[in-house]
Amino acid sequence: MSKTFAKVSSVLILLILLVSFMGCGDADKVGEIPTEELLQISNVLDRWREGYETEDVNTYINTFWEDGFLYVSDMGTDGDKTDDVEFDDIRQERAAATRVFERFQDIEIELSSPPEIQMNEDGTEAEVRNHYRIQFFVSDGQTLEGGYTGAYAEGDNLFIFEKRNEEWRIAEWHDEAFNEEEIRIANNL
Repeated sequence: MSKTFAKVSSVLILLILLVSFMGCGDADKVGEIPTEELLQISNVLDRWREGYETEDVNTYINTFWEDGFLYVSDMGTDGDKTDDVEFDDIRQERAAATRVFERFQDIEIELSSPPEIQMNEDGTEAEVRNHYRIQFFVSDGQTLEGGYTGAYAEGDNLFIFEKRNEEWRIAEWHDEAFNEEEIRIANNL
């Protein structure tokens, strides 16, 4: 009887240890973004960058939701709201992008990768942060005010992505541009 009890006890202890070490399977870690969602959001960011670099206004604009669109830029002056730019109509963003595309022949954008992504619990909204560097070049023989042949911008993006009808797009874009001093510090100049 005691041998049977010892065998049953050993088997039970072994089962408990196995279950404890094996856990509950391959459940996602808390706060981890599903791979498919991450790929879709990254794809939108790639199209956003490519549309702007290739000056394809339709590709660029189609990365945004028209309904509820918001763009806000502090223009590199933290705390000074007098020069902030805010668009709450996608047509304003289209017009602004078109003006940039007409003014510059070549645009190069570098985005930090991977972006920082935080998703809400129901998986319909994501806060996406990345760092950007953009270089703008005018056409040969042309100059900007002051004789410059290009311009440079750097800062941090905060995109609010929304998933609607199984599709991710940008609903809000908060451009936290760097001023000249912040650019020098960021680049050890």
